[in-house]
Amino acid sequence: MINVGIVGCDNLRAAELVRLLINHPDVNLRWVWTTGADVGQRLDSVVPGIMGECDLVLEPVAPSPNGVDLIFLCGSRNQVVEVMSRLDLPDDLRIIDLSGCHNLDQGGEGPWIYGLSEMQRRVLVHDAQWVTMPGNVAMASLLALMPMARNLMLNSPLTLHAAIGLSMLSQQGLTPDGMTQAQWAQDQQREVALALSQCQSSFCQPVSLTLTRLAERRTLAVAARFKCGIDGEVVRQLYDQYYDDHNFVFMVDRPIVTADVENTNKCLIYIDKNEHTGELTVHAVMDALLKGSSGNAVHAMNLLFGLHERVGLCLKGTGC
Repeated sequence: MINVGIVGCDNLRAAELVRLLINHPDVNLRWVWTTGADVGQRLDSVVPGIMGECDLVLEPVAPSPNGVDLIFLCGSRNQVVEVMSRLDLPDDLRIIDLSGCHNLDQGGEGPWIYGLSEMQRRVLVHDAQWVTMPGNVAMASLLALMPMARNLMLNSPLTLHAAIGLSMLSQQGLTPDGMTQAQWAQDQQREVALALSQCQSSFCQPVSLTLTRLAERRTLAVAARFKCGIDGEVVRQLYDQYYDDHNFVFMVDRPIVTADVENTNKCLIYIDKNEHTGELTVHAVMDALLKGSSGNAVHAMNLLFGLHERVGLCLKGTGC
């Protein structure tokens, strides 16, 4: 069994992570530590949907990391920085950070590995100890663009349009503390550009990202648009080949609807090529809280500990 602790439990991504972990067959959730107003309360009174499945109480003081194999950091960026400075971390402890404060250009101490599983699977399996989760908009954008970058085919400016339930999600810890939505968009835009330059060393194109509100509270949809001189059918084959052995990204041949992804750990991708203008639009749609956050964190945990990628993530879709 993997003994796990969670730091921070006052946002939706943490609640979703708790629900995933208490039902994971290879995980023993040992403790949840929070500095919020819920200190001392039972976890099942704070996280909906787990009544009768968990007897844990929210820890008022920092538990010892010596009793766990892995810690998930789910608090704000400021909280994560404080926790990393306060805890005496064992040399073999593994950490998965969902705050984004160690992503790419954010700096931070330690050997942080960018935790986009479809980009870093081999590294996560063999060489990772501390893992930082991508931002959810950056993740959807990268999944839409990764096959092109790996084949050195991103050679024109990129326009990204992301639709997400911003008013609700920003209040629940999915945007960093103190950031406006415009600042968050710039943060995600920079993350995409830097990650793409790691996949395609020649990539130096401008990236622009716009955010709009989406009525569905959990769905995240990104449309990535750029010039492409390759036939649409060839592009589709490149995507099919790239994602053929991945467990959570699937190509579809029709526009994607909310029920296709909500409450699942899937990202669905739909390609639309305008052969007259040469413009390619790649649509990526996912559940912002699962594939876009906590589900991807559990996916990374599975890879770190040599488990099958889908363990604990065979989730039920909405269906209506």
